[in-house]
Amino acid sequence: MTKIDFTMADLQPMSLGYEEGQDVTPEVLKRAEKAYQYFHNKYLELVASGVEPELRDLLIGHDASLEDFVGRVRQVVKSGYYYDSMGVFSVYLEYNDTYAELRDYLNSRRSIDVECF
Repeated sequence: MTKIDFTMADLQPMSLGYEEGQDVTPEVLKRAEKAYQYFHNKYLELVASGVEPELRDLLIGHDASLEDFVGRVRQVVKSGYYYDSMGVFSVYLEYNDTYAELRDYLNSRRSIDVECF
């Protein structure tokens, strides 16, 4: 196994820039898409490198929650009901949960083990 550096600092660029109750605007969509793309690329890189199963599952869950959030925000923006923050509430809560799980995992380790192929 090899050790790699992937810390909470690596998660900062994927911040949604959204808070509960905030209007769901095209700018929110743009930030969410950027955060998702950043994380998705990092997720693919880490999973391809052979991270341990527990981390892999957390990465998959967080990637899915970000994708769901972007999809829901896209629907709200397309509908024109920018004030409809309830339209994204459940996926935002899911995002928060998966982010917290990933954060806790990363904070509990100094480095991440990966298998070299």
